[in-house]
Formats: sequence, structure tokens, C-alpha cells
Amino acid sequence: METPLKSSGEKGIFNKYDWVKEADGKLISAKLLRECALKKQLEFDTLKNKKKINGQKLTSKEAFEIINVRESANKSSVLILGYAIELLLKSGIVSLLINAPKKLLEKKVKSYSHNLVNIALDLHFPLSNKERHLLEILGSYIIRETRYPVIPSSTNDYCEQVNNITEFISSETNFVLGVQLFERLRGFIKDIDGTPDNIKFSSRMEMEENGYITFRIGGRLPPVFIVKFCQTQISAGIATIETVKSLLIEKNKVNKSIHSNLMEKYWDKAIFYIVDDKKGLTNRRNCQK
Repeated sequence: METPLKSSGEKGIFNKYDWVKEADGKLISAKLLRECALKKQLEFDTLKNKKKINGQKLTSKEAFEIINVRESANKSSVLILGYAIELLLKSGIVSLLINAPKKLLEKKVKSYSHNLVNIALDLHFPLSNKERHLLEILGSYIIRETRYPVIPSSTNDYCEQVNNITEFISSETNFVLGVQLFERLRGFIKDIDGTPDNIKFSSRMEMEENGYITFRIGGRLPPVFIVKFCQTQISAGIATIETVKSLLIEKNKVNKSIHSNLMEKYWDKAIFYIVDDKKGLTNRRNCQK
């Protein structure tokens, strides 16, 4: 039997709080870099005013020495802020896949790459239009803009790309929006595994020797079911959600437990993930589709 992801006692990538700890550390680093950039801007303005009072101008060397540090700090702060939000989002996937095999978590996390919007959608984390746009940009910047030189098609295109990147990374509005999004997401992640008013239930039901159903209900997530069809179902051509539902109903007629009762109760409201040995997980929004 594949090792399932437990709700407690796990370490590293299998522990939600290890992801959150890394995210918090990245946010601290991003803020420190931003503070460095702001100090360099103040240094630039102070030196420029001092020179002006003395009837002088900043030399190119003086200006570039300060500006280069400022821009480097701004760019790195945005990169690391993006990483912080990504780590926090992926911490939620640990909760999403509770009781599923650990290898599925690894595959799912890798499959997202740096698509922050897709992770937020899977977690049903609400986003404003501005927040969604910010995540789209940060997902791209993590891969390209804040890590590598631009790929220009002409001199004009080069200047336009560089100016657009500089404008985005220098924007305090964008950075503050990212930090606020992080803080709101952190509160969401804190409650994702249940609150006193919305307790989480999770369990797993085996189907023959190589099939299973896992489910989780409660917390900040909608009901989530993960289904791995057993080989006999696949061979017989009945590997469907409806087949599994009928098995659950028949089981409950004979031997109903608290968990199996909850599974049947929330079945039609749930989001389903189907285990694919090659792809990992495929998503179905509900069993009616």
C-alpha cells in the first residue's frame, strides 16, 4: 500500500506548517530588500538636493552606484515576495490532499510549476481582479523577468520591456498589494483545516486491493474526494464516479459509520480528483459533470 499523507506527524513537504515557515521567512527577506531599496532612494534624493544647493549635479557614476543597488533590491524583493506567496499557496495543497498517497502531493506540487492563479483556484481562495492580475504577473516574474535578461526583438522592444519591468518592480502599490494578499492568504491557510465552528473531518475507504476513496470536509475548503479506481473496475469498464457512489450507498445500508455517512451526505456537493498513474491527479469539479 502506498504511504498516505497523515494529518499530523509529517515533516518537510508533507507538513503544511513547514511550507508556512518557509513562506514567512521569504516574506521577511522581501521586506528587508524593499527597505534597502527605499533607503537607497532616500540616499539618492538627499545627495541630489545637496548637490543642487551647492550648484552642482550628480555625476553619472554617483547616480548609477545608488540606482543599481535600488533596482537590484526592488527586483529581488518582488521575486522573493512571489516565492513567499507560492509557498503559502502550496501549503494549502497539503491540506487538500490529506490521506492521499504522498507521491500524489509531490506530483501535484510540481505540476503547478509557478502558476499561482491555478493553485488559488484549486484552494477556492477568493481573489479580487487586482489580486488575480498580480498573481499572474508574479507567476511570470518568478520564471523570467526577475531572474533573466529580457529577450528583445529590437532595440525599441528592449527598452520597452526593461521600462515595464522597472515600473512594476518599483511600484510600492504593487508590493503592498502583494504583502496584503500574503497576510490574507495566511489567515485562510490557518483556518483551512478547521475552526471551532467549522470542524474538519477526513477519512479513507479502501476498494479491493488497489483502489480507494479519500475525503475531507470542513475548514476553508469545499468537500474534496480523491478516487483511485481499482483494477477490476477499470477492466470491467465501470471506472466511474457513479459506480463508486453506488458502492458507498450499498455499504451504508449494511454498515454505516460517521465518516461514510458524511461521504454520502456531501457527495453531490464535492470536488473530485481522479488518480491517474501517469498524470497524478485530474480534476472534476463535481460528480454531475
